[in-house]
This record gives sequence, structure tokens and C-alpha cells, in this order.
Amino acid sequence: MTGSFGLDLALLMLRVAAGGFLLPHALGKLLGWFGGPGLGGFAGELRGFGLPSAAPLPLLLALLQVLSGLAVLLGWQTRVAALAAAAFIGFTTLLALPKGWFWMRGGVEYPLMWTFILLAIACAGPGAWALDGPLLQGDLA
Repeated sequence: MTGSFGLDLALLMLRVAAGGFLLPHALGKLLGWFGGPGLGGFAGELRGFGLPSAAPLPLLLALLQVLSGLAVLLGWQTRVAALAAAAFIGFTTLLALPKGWFWMRGGVEYPLMWTFILLAIACAGPGAWALDGPLLQGDLA
């Protein structure tokens, strides 16, 4: 068996937090759930940052965020999914740079924290309690 109980538990908690926090934001962009803007509003947000917003880009970005958040949460293709999510949130961090450090002013503090958490998951892997993990795959050697 790889890892230890404490490490596997910590990786599970990190994955649940990262995927669990990312997924509702993504579903808000994709479907307008949880008070999110939906695809039209997300396209408007992209335009507001001076970024391309023509279809199908908002759809593809929202799908990327939904799929990467769900994959991190479940521990499926974890390293790739965490890297994809980190890239998405890392770009958000760059967009927040002009507003300074503090998130309460729209700064980089919060997205930078999530970028580093996702990068840590990408580096460490999913742990044993994941769809990629040895316990769920029956590979305990």
C-alpha cells in the first residue's frame, strides 16, 4: 500500500476542498446555478477583462472548470485535472493583480491560495482514496 493513513486523509481533504469549492463556481458559469452568471454573464465577465468572449470560448472554459473540479473532487485523472484547474485559477490570479493583494478588494490573495493548493495536489497525486488511487483500483502492492 502506498502512502500512509494521515497523508491519504490529507490528500482526500485537499481534493474535496479544491474540487468542492471549484465545482459550484464552474456550474454557476456554465448553468447559472448558485447565483452564477450563466454562459452569457460569463462571456460578459470575459469582455470586462478585455478577453475574447465569442462562442464557444465561454462554454469551453466553463466546461474545463466543471470537468477539472469534478475530476479533482473524485480523484480521477487527478494530476492533469489539478494542473488544468490551477492554470484556470492562475489566470484569474493574473487578472486580479492590478487590484493588489487582499481579496476583499478583488486582489490576488484568494485565487493565489487556490492555485497553490491545486498545484500541490498535482504534485502529490490523489492519495489512496481516489478513483486513481490504489485502494479503489485494487492495487495494494
